[in-house]
Amino acid sequence: MTLQDEFIEQIQKHQALLNKLVFLYADQTEDRHDLHQEILLQAWRSYPAFRGEAKFSTWLYRVGLNVSLTRLNNRQRQSSVELDETFEGSPTTFESDDQLRYMLQQFNTLDRTLLVMSMDGYTNDEIAETMGISSGNVRIKLHRIRQKINKLWI
Repeated sequence: MTLQDEFIEQIQKHQALLNKLVFLYADQTEDRHDLHQEILLQAWRSYPAFRGEAKFSTWLYRVGLNVSLTRLNNRQRQSSVELDETFEGSPTTFESDDQLRYMLQQFNTLDRTLLVMSMDGYTNDEIAETMGISSGNVRIKLHRIRQKINKLWI
């Protein structure tokens, strides 16, 4: 099996992870498509250096996160970003993607990523490795995020 075939197979297995990252960091359909392409391009460029010391999903999440954050930072430099204030009320359950997106937008980028990775079932150690922070820091940040969620929506 060629390197390209291996890469394509892994990407197909982890398409949901890519979709989740794109959903988190891009609001418009065109932006989502562009971000998806940017993540795939950077992952392909970096794939020969993937040593397999971490799970492929963890490595891909880190690549996707780095691309997303870089793109977000570049956009923020170009113009100030405002939260969408069209949603009225405080949701207690997330009956739609819009409500979940609204809730996630209340957190900074790092906290949003920690929350989503935790919801996806990643361990604190896996999150720490992906984010480049300590496992203890992950635990503390997740505790504070949960407190904020409880305060705002429950």
